[in-house]
Parts: sequence; C-alpha cells; structure tokens
Amino acid sequence: MIIKRFDFKKPIVCLFALSASGSVFATDIKRLDAEIWHPNPEQVESKIETEKLPLSHEDDGHLVLENDGKMTSDVHSLADESGMSYLEAEDAIRAQDEFARYADKLMAKFPNRIARMWKESAPGTKSHIQFVGKVPAQVLEEVSLNKTPTNISIMGGGSISFQDNVRRAQVAAKGLRKAGYLRSLSFYDPATDSIQLEVKVSKKSARPDPGKILRAVQSELKGTELSEHIRSITGKDLRIKTILGDGEIMEFDHVRGGNWIQDDGFRECTSGWSVSGPNGDGFITAAHCSGINGFEEAGGLVFNTTWRDQEFGNGDVEYHTTGHIALDDFYATATQIRDVSGIRSTWTMFGGTVCEYGRSSNTRTCNHTVDGLFVTVNYSIGTVNNLVRVTGDNSIGGDSGGGWSFNYTAWGVHSGSNGSQSFFTPAQLAESVLGVTIKR
Repeated sequence: MIIKRFDFKKPIVCLFALSASGSVFATDIKRLDAEIWHPNPEQVESKIETEKLPLSHEDDGHLVLENDGKMTSDVHSLADESGMSYLEAEDAIRAQDEFARYADKLMAKFPNRIARMWKESAPGTKSHIQFVGKVPAQVLEEVSLNKTPTNISIMGGGSISFQDNVRRAQVAAKGLRKAGYLRSLSFYDPATDSIQLEVKVSKKSARPDPGKILRAVQSELKGTELSEHIRSITGKDLRIKTILGDGEIMEFDHVRGGNWIQDDGFRECTSGWSVSGPNGDGFITAAHCSGINGFEEAGGLVFNTTWRDQEFGNGDVEYHTTGHIALDDFYATATQIRDVSGIRSTWTMFGGTVCEYGRSSNTRTCNHTVDGLFVTVNYSIGTVNNLVRVTGDNSIGGDSGGGWSFNYTAWGVHSGSNGSQSFFTPAQLAESVLGVTIKR
C-alpha cells in the first residue's frame, strides 16, 4: 500500500543550520518548528536582494547571524555549484527540512517499525517512508485528514527494520575483513533496499570474488544473535563495487596545516562544534587529530586546551576543554559566523544536501548529497563504524574535525575523504559517544 501526498505549488520554508569551527557569542534561540510560508514564491529571489539584513548581534567585534527562519547563503551556494535555479534549491531544502521533522516524530512514535526512509536528492523534493508490515492506523488517519506533510510517500510492506538492516551491514563489514578485504566499506542503502559493499584492490590484484564475499557475510551473520529471518541473506541483498587503486579506501584529512586547533604550535585540524560536557565547556573535533593542545582564535590568539575523551571506532570524534567560555556560534566561512539552532538526526540524512567548511581549504561547498548512512570503513590497521558518506570531496589535509551543516543546523564532524567522496561523524553520534551536548 502506497500513500502519496505531493503538492508542488505550496512552498514551505524550512529551518536549517550549518556547521563549521566555532567559538562566538550566543543568544538563547529556540528551535523553530512552525512552518513559514512565502506569500509570493515567484518573487523570493528578488525579495532576498532587497529585504533587510538577517537578525544578528555583535560579539567582540564579530557579527553573528541568528536563525530568523530564513534561508542563508547556503541555498545560493547550492544553486551556483549544482546549476539548479535558486527556487529549485530553496524548494529542495524546504522539503528536506520538513521531511526531517516529520520522520523524527515517526521514529520516536514507532521505534523499529520503520523499514527505510530517504529523501530524493536535490533538486528533488520527494521523500519516502516505508513501514515494516502495514502502515500504522494512526498514520493512515493523519494522511486521510491531510495532517501529514506534502511530497512524502508513505508505504507498508517492509520486512526488516532500518535498525536491523544497519546491523546486517555492520556484520557484513566484519565478514569482509575476515575474508582479507582490509580496504573496504559497507552500509545499508535505504533507496535501493540493499547492503552496499565496496572493496578497494590494486590494479594488479585479482578482482574480489562475489561468491567468497557472500559466504563470508553469511558465515559472520550466523554467529550473531539476530533472528533467523534477519540473518538470512542472499546475493540479491548485496551490491558489490570494486575500486581499483592504491592506498586506503578513505584517507584522514589531517596531514597538512588547518587553522584553529594546534599541536605544539602546528596548525593540524579544524575545530567542529562548541559543546558542554562532563568536564566543562569545550569543543569537539576528529579523534585522529592527535596531540591537539592549542585553540587559535581569530586574530591569532592561542590558548591551551585539555584532551578529555575520544571515540575512534564508533565514529571519529574527541572532546577538549579550554578553560574559556564556549559559545553556541560557529564559523560558516572565515568571515561569517552563525548561531547553532539544532542538530540533524542521522536517520533522516540519506539523500539530504549538506555543506562543508574547513579552515585549511578555507572554502564552503554545499553541493554534497548524503549517499551512505552508518557506513563501516575497514582500513589496514582498524575499522571505523557509523560514519556518513557524501558525494564530492573538496577537503584537504587540515580540514579534519571541521563541521558539516546547512543554514544553522549542525550535521557532523569531518573525518576524511577518498578523492570523490567525503565522510563525517554525525552530530547525534558525537553527542552520544562523548557524553557532550553541542551548544545551541
């Protein structure tokens, strides 16, 4: 059963937020859940050119943009980088934000009852949610009363929950490693309802054997506590991609100097988000940024930092305190500071558009689409789980630890890339494994 509500005429403005390295002044801004409507969508772009500046305040000589419910320059960046029109980009972001709000509510109401969910990549505005078995009666009633968002397809017929498919993909990564494929990754793709396996081998090596991979995955699943139904997997459930080349399947971006956080005076990485935590206020960055002991403010002032905790395995993040006030603002670019208004939940990221900013590259790019959730990456000396993968790689060494975001919403902490794709630890996971809260 498929229920669709598509309305391409009535635009909804969504609230989003961006990520970057941060330390500035904050106001107590609440998340805005109300929908904001443009009276004349055809005139949006020209209106933005003439309307008053966004809400802002000043801190220590820096102008800080506040979330007033309007779109930021990220939408312009997305349009410019992708070739779509401004209105197409804005409509896609509105739909993205509305889908996230609604999907979060469903995940809370019906845990383990949702088989998969995803948004079509920009400029698409449609999203899809499939339940395990039948669509709950409460959701059917909401649809009949037009209480569900437009442009979302709701269907039943799923057989395995999203969470269990993520577990199957993580087990598959262990199978790959035991089979000798140390440079590999795996994740569950909700759009194709399949487990994606990618294996990197040198050009002179033999190509991966699909039969060997399937047997390795099946063997690993048999040793788990998952039910027989969930353990059962065939070649139809897998998609295997071979990547030819040398080096790891993902490289950590910290080999060259990035601004803001230092290792004995050397600019090593980028700070991600201001946090409050069990040892006080501070910031989070990537865990593979080792030896961090200095935080560099705008203008060159450097103060000491103290390492408190890290997680390298279930994500790639670490927590530092500074002894200074950590504020809920962040650098969207080297010259633009924004308030953080919220974080994006991991489950709703697939197909979404997100921006990256790192101090080393000193560029903000927004034409990135999430194409992998809960990604497990095997490399020669270890494994990192639960990363998010996006299209495009604009980072360089020193960008590690920097924020991924859109508008005013924090999405994650940059980890690494492979030349055509980038990886980050989702903000929700970072908070959980480190016991911290991103300031907002």
